[in-house]
Amino acid sequence: MNFFPMHSWHPMVIHFPLVALLLAAGFDGVATLKRGPRWREAATFLWWIGLAGAAAAIATGLLAYGRVDHSDPAHEVMTRHRNLAYAATAVLLGSAAWRWRRPYSRMAAGLGIVGALGLGGVGYLGGEMVFRHALGIPTEVLEQVRHERLGDNDQETRPVPVVPDTSGSGPTPDSAKPATKLHTHAPGQEHDD
Repeated sequence: MNFFPMHSWHPMVIHFPLVALLLAAGFDGVATLKRGPRWREAATFLWWIGLAGAAAAIATGLLAYGRVDHSDPAHEVMTRHRNLAYAATAVLLGSAAWRWRRPYSRMAAGLGIVGALGLGGVGYLGGEMVFRHALGIPTEVLEQVRHERLGDNDQETRPVPVVPDTSGSGPTPDSAKPATKLHTHAPGQEHDD
């Protein structure tokens, strides 16, 4: 199964339980405030779906933890991500058990909100792993992208800073252009081409 490595399951599995647990905690909060049985029924369904999905997310995350290429700084983020996921899931599991024994409990609903905030932190760290540390991207692919962006010798292809010319003649063509065209644009801006 080389076309679909085992660590690829984690990003596929995490989104559904994340949304289900966030909604479950929110619906429980509304059910507690309104004493609404329909909100509670909806929350109960979402708790079951979300906690079953959390088990799958943790299992696939543990598989990915040991299989992806990564650096030492990325490993630190991976470990924080894993530990926060354990803690948030434990808090949410406690909230789900508490709400089952004490319907409409404000403490159970509050605990669910705390767990949901923890999930937000887990998601942030997951994004940092992918977008800052390139976790899950094989080293060969990173080297290919590096070559595409910087060329063969990254020292020679780094952009040369343009120093303003006070003589009025403008910068020279050689110093005004980087050796390789880098792909840059302002945050939030669309491409011109």
